[in-house]
Amino acid sequence: MQVTNKDIIATWVYLDGEEEKSKYPNNTVKADSASAEFQAVYWRCVVVFFASSLRFHKEQRHLLFTNAKEVPQLPGLDLNAFFKSNGIEVVHVANKYPLPKGYHANFRNQFFEFSIIEHMAKEISDSTQFLMLDSDCIFSKPFYPAIQPLDRETPARTYVVDHERDYLINGVTGKEMRKLFSHFGLSMDNNPYYSGGEALFANGIFIKNVAKDFPELFKELINLWKANKSKFNEEAHVLSFFYYKYGTDIGGLDTTVKRMWTNANYFRNVTPEDHQLPIWHLPNEKGTGFVTMFNAIAQNQFHFKDQESYLAYCKDAMLNPKNHPVNYYKRFKQHVYLILNKLRLAN
Repeated sequence: MQVTNKDIIATWVYLDGEEEKSKYPNNTVKADSASAEFQAVYWRCVVVFFASSLRFHKEQRHLLFTNAKEVPQLPGLDLNAFFKSNGIEVVHVANKYPLPKGYHANFRNQFFEFSIIEHMAKEISDSTQFLMLDSDCIFSKPFYPAIQPLDRETPARTYVVDHERDYLINGVTGKEMRKLFSHFGLSMDNNPYYSGGEALFANGIFIKNVAKDFPELFKELINLWKANKSKFNEEAHVLSFFYYKYGTDIGGLDTTVKRMWTNANYFRNVTPEDHQLPIWHLPNEKGTGFVTMFNAIAQNQFHFKDQESYLAYCKDAMLNPKNHPVNYYKRFKQHVYLILNKLRLAN
């Protein structure tokens, strides 16, 4: 990779090895996370992500970060040919920060993002804008140039998930987050907002600061884990800290991206207004809507006469309640889970 001022749109895919098997609650495949069947779910998402971005973003570089030594083949689509023909750069990055077994139940590769950040810190100029999204996101309309540019005073913008200060997200409460911020030298009068990890929008200044600071922070997180103390469990916890530390625009992406839960058996938060957001994060659609869109791409049927027809297609593929038939047992389990969460927050 060459140092460039050209803005970047990126995503990533991490392939677990046999010794790294993890639990991913939004992947519906029953096989373990080291299996080709499981990992194909994410490769399909990657294809859809880039296909949706390339509709709108012709001037930006498109990067895929992965620890995979080789890009696999998927039924119906030659991934290497897809990446090459669309100018998508595949960047191989080793995970410098694997989490020890038992650190956190669900995600053992979440700090892979900081290996990506360290890699980019060597390649990115201060003014370059870097947008990295989870692969289960799509673009329904252009992100650039609608978003206000970043600068030295505003080196990043974030997506605040619910604007709640009393929360329990991935094993850490808002109160625990405030204590951890203080532990790492940043005192807060109130619990900090949690900025979602699905969207990192930052310039080179922020990327370089995080790359410089994270190695020591990671060492201390491991020390906290060994001492059985509260810690940041995943990358969004850590990034939420850095967003406050470096004076970013907390919530500045709220009019641009939304985490859309689409399975009413658990939770559905889709509203008519959401259709106009440029970025849709769709965790529940990995095994449904993304399969539909991937098949269309593989069959060379991902073509639309205008924006209206494209948006209608996205809504039908990704936001259709019929993607998730009613399951009363799942709804009951989710109801119990929410009650238990509220009880923990009350204590």
